This record gives sequence, structure tokens and C-alpha cells, in this order.
Amino acid sequence: MSRQDVQRLLEEYQVINELLATLQAQHTTVSELLEELTTALDGVRLLKTEGGERLVHIGAGLFVLGTFNAREVLTPLGAGYHAFLDLENAERILKERIDEYSKVKTSLEENIEKLIERAAQIRQVLERLGIK
Repeated sequence: MSRQDVQRLLEEYQVINELLATLQAQHTTVSELLEELTTALDGVRLLKTEGGERLVHIGAGLFVLGTFNAREVLTPLGAGYHAFLDLENAERILKERIDEYSKVKTSLEENIEKLIERAAQIRQVLERLGIK
């Protein structure tokens, strides 16, 4: 293997590690968003099935007791727009977003796995050549 080949492998290894860091950060963001969407979906479903009193978090660890008779929720539509939607439509939109972001998460996981495999291959070659 020529010196140029080794240099290319080292550069590829560095680029892969940078890409991995970026994809892992995106994966974390998508995972957090999915968790938030799932919590929102649970809340909408709870509003559909139960009325009555609930504790509502108002920030800094403070809660107030509130009574809900919600028929609509203010829902983000994208591009900074919001609309009041009935609970059925809000639930549908949340499910769609969860599906979309689940696909993104799966794609990120697949890409991360491929990059990890390639990095391992390069690392093995470099170690055989005595380069760490």
C-alpha cells in the first residue's frame, strides 16, 4: 500500500468520524423530538377520554390544579403557523409526525451503522500497517 493510499485512508477515517458525530447528534435530536411528540399524543388521548381535574406544570417545578373540558388544541402546522384543531385531527397529525420522525430515526441508525462498519474496516487496515 502506497503512502498516498494510507493518507487517503486516514483522511477517510477522519471524515467518517466527523460524520458519525453529526449523525449521532441528529439522532439524539430526533429521539428527543419523538419523545416529546409521544408525550403530546398521550396528552391528547387523555383529553379525549377523561375530563376532570389535572395538575398542570407551569414551570420551575410549580403545578396548578386545573379542570379541563378541551375539545380543541392549538396545534403547530409548520412554518410558524398554528391552528385550533379538534382532538381527533390533532391526534392524527401527531401520529403522522411520529411516523415521519420514526423513519428518519431508522434511516439515521442505518447510516450510523454503515459508517461504524466502514470506520472499523479502515481501523483494521491501519492497525495491520502499524498506524494508530
